[in-house]
Amino acid sequence: MKTLELINVKKTFYTELGALDVLDDISFDIKEGEIVALVGPSGSGKSTLLNIISQLLTPTSGKVIVNGDIGYMFQHDHLFNWRTVWKNILIGLEIKKDHDPKKIERVKELLAKYGLMDFINNYPQELSGGMRQRIALIRTLATNPSILLLDEPFSALDYQTRINVSNDIYHIIKDQNVSTLLVTHDIGEAIAMADRVIVLSHRPAKLKKIIAINDINAKTPLEKRKAPKFSEYFDVIWGLLNE
Repeated sequence: MKTLELINVKKTFYTELGALDVLDDISFDIKEGEIVALVGPSGSGKSTLLNIISQLLTPTSGKVIVNGDIGYMFQHDHLFNWRTVWKNILIGLEIKKDHDPKKIERVKELLAKYGLMDFINNYPQELSGGMRQRIALIRTLATNPSILLLDEPFSALDYQTRINVSNDIYHIIKDQNVSTLLVTHDIGEAIAMADRVIVLSHRPAKLKKIIAINDINAKTPLEKRKAPKFSEYFDVIWGLLNE
């Protein structure tokens, strides 16, 4: 089943200086439980595309079909330092005025499963950057989204932490079977995390190629990085981005 589908999406911004074409005829889909990475040159419209999918922006033309609710995880964790981890995680449900005991119990199960239950009474400033990102993901999953949008979620972390956290986040997403669109500037991260990688052109962004990462026999992003085919995929995507 398709959780997300974009059909011929275009976006033009109109200013005093004239029209600025950002996205040009973008079409792709994401299936249930699939992780798709989106890469492209700086300024190619990746964040604009996420904002259109999340309905923060309206496309100039084209269509976006979302089957279910959307969860959006930003580059920075946006945890509130004056709220405990537990209260941070429940904020999405609070905003929706959703007090369903089953959803709260599910949150507790997620925290227990991923080793975070002991920290629910801590405050964000007491946690490492990697742990904050794990908490931010659990908060996003608390509302039970069908599609997860990740906007450069690891870019604020140091390299070693980034590798470890991407491994953890990957396992959580796959365990929960949540369809995911990951925006990243890091080609290696895209290959390691994704089932498919979408490559965009310079602005106005066109879809250059969709590459299936389907012949690396690895169970984790870290294992993928060690696979012989990893460098081949890297070279192909690097070449597309620098044409």
